[in-house]
Amino acid sequence: MLPYEDLKEFGLFEQLTDGELMDIALLCHKHCYDEGAMCFVQGREATEFHLCRRGRVDIIVKLDVPWDIEATVHTVTGGEILGWSALVRPYIYTASAKCIERTQDIYINGSDLRNLFKGRRRMAYEVMTNLSAVISSRLTETRLKLAEAVVRAVQ
Repeated sequence: MLPYEDLKEFGLFEQLTDGELMDIALLCHKHCYDEGAMCFVQGREATEFHLCRRGRVDIIVKLDVPWDIEATVHTVTGGEILGWSALVRPYIYTASAKCIERTQDIYINGSDLRNLFKGRRRMAYEVMTNLSAVISSRLTETRLKLAEAVVRAVQ
């Protein structure tokens, strides 16, 4: 089992009590990815929510038509989340995640975490509020990076 204190490294869980963190820690699994490994792939069913403990992971968005472009829109480092699509309908990954160095990952089955939230409205509110801020920031960053990639492709 993951020590619940490890979850305090992640801003996503700010405002949660130690008891709430303990409940989430029971759902956590640890995994190490080698450089070049894919954590998940854009367009596939989002089953796992990921927390990067150590390492670096590129978040890559692919635009097929009409440009056939891949763009790195964010690089996740320790203390950041990835794979948030496992918590948000329609539960499909909106990007791919590729490790650019050996990465220590904590992952949680998305449906298990969503089920935990069903009985814990305050916990769900705090996590989803923090998650919304992350998604908003990533959307802004993604828009800028994709615009740069499109400009390069048409030149």
